[in-house]
Amino acid sequence: MRMPSRRQWRIPLQHRVGNGHVYSSEHLEDDEATSILLNNLEGEALAEPRLLRFTTGRRRKFWNRNCVALGLASGFLEPLESTSIHLIQTGVSRLLEYFPRRGFDAVDTDEFNRRCAWEFERIRDFLILHYHATERDDSPFWDYCRTMEIPDSLQHKLDLWRSQGRFFRNDDELFTIPSWVQVLIGQRVLPSDCHGVAKLLGKPDVEDYLSRINGFLNKAVEQMPTHREFIDRSCRMREAG
Repeated sequence: MRMPSRRQWRIPLQHRVGNGHVYSSEHLEDDEATSILLNNLEGEALAEPRLLRFTTGRRRKFWNRNCVALGLASGFLEPLESTSIHLIQTGVSRLLEYFPRRGFDAVDTDEFNRRCAWEFERIRDFLILHYHATERDDSPFWDYCRTMEIPDSLQHKLDLWRSQGRFFRNDDELFTIPSWVQVLIGQRVLPSDCHGVAKLLGKPDVEDYLSRINGFLNKAVEQMPTHREFIDRSCRMREAG
């Protein structure tokens, strides 16, 4: 389905199927967005759609004097990757690291704020990549995403990648190298060349390496329960009554 200024998701649960619709209010009217959501349901709606508006961003200071902002109080990022719970957990863990005595040391609160801001910005870059690395030109929304100005930190990652397929994960940022590479290659953002060491490997060596990885994955999958088996064994919903 071609979506000019929006995206939808469908999440099967044990008792219902959750549906959501995120769209740009500058490019799509609320009534039209609601109609699109309802028309794409697999069954009848169990409730009226709830319209939720959000403004993305973060606090200038996550810790200010004797107040610390955690969770949605600290900021909100576009729900493409559902990072809110992660940010709550890391915020709490970070607070425990820098928990004060009776007084407050500026060096501690400044470092707490720096690390929180750094984490938000790295996640922001990953989310922007999904929209910016597009070839679509079928609507004003995608034209904007494709041509918009992006943060220097994201541009640096793209430049390294396009050069020789290099990508480096910084410190403890949330999304790993495989996550970034999957989006980059999936959006057809390809390097102009490969790493020099890779050219020293012959085709048989590469094929053998990939074959062994595939074997390890298949063996692991064979030992794992299916999704249904795991739910039935671990968290099956009790019948009402």
